[in-house]
Amino acid sequence: MTLIASLLFAIALIASVAVIALTFSNAMPRIIEVIDMEFSPAVVVERRITFGEVKGRKPQTAEVIAFPIKAAIQPDFRIAA
Repeated sequence: MTLIASLLFAIALIASVAVIALTFSNAMPRIIEVIDMEFSPAVVVERRITFGEVKGRKPQTAEVIAFPIKAAIQPDFRIAA
C-alpha cells in the first residue's frame, strides 16, 4: 500500500512539474516582450502606420494613439488608522 501511494505521489509530482514547465515555455515570448518594453531606453510616444495606395494616388496614413504609460508612483509611507 505504501509503495502504491509513493508511486502515485511521484507521478503527480512529475506531472505538476511538467505542467509548470509547459506553461512557462508557452508564456516566454510574452514575458520577454514585457521585459523588453519595461527596460527599453526610450519610450515611443507616437506611431504612424502607412497603408499605401488604397484609393487614389496619395498614400493614406492613420495615427495610432498609444495608451498612456503608468507613471512611476513615489511610495508614501502612511499608517492606516
